[in-house]
Amino acid sequence: MNSFSAGASVHALTRGKENSMPRFRMGRINSQLQREISLILAQDVRDAKLAEVIVTSVDCSKDLKYAKVYYTTILESGRAEIAKLLENAAGFVRATLGRRLSYRTVPELTFRFDDSEELAREMDRVLDKIAETLPEESEEAEENRDDGAGE
Repeated sequence: MNSFSAGASVHALTRGKENSMPRFRMGRINSQLQREISLILAQDVRDAKLAEVIVTSVDCSKDLKYAKVYYTTILESGRAEIAKLLENAAGFVRATLGRRLSYRTVPELTFRFDDSEELAREMDRVLDKIAETLPEESEEAEENRDDGAGE
């Protein structure tokens, strides 16, 4: 009975570590891919328009077969053209990653536009509009609120 309970407790201890290690490793892999893809686009790709691309994040599958590369651009104009250029350059970027990195397999890359920054700006605009429509509090009301909070 003691050997069973000892074995069960060892399993319980190692179970949590098994789950956390792949996440940490995937985070390192995603960061390394983001860094390398950014460098490749800035330095190795012939089209100067791709040097303007900012890689915001990479989400690689656990089996390292596929990676979604999220990017944004400084200028809003020409985004459709840049998307097409990235699609065409994906094979070159993947081959260059294969030469630079010591991974068993290099993931197939899919480029996706990251619109989270634009969504955040739009949210700020909406919040600013809401703040403009709210009635301003009088100084007396603020003082009463401050006095009540200190008691």
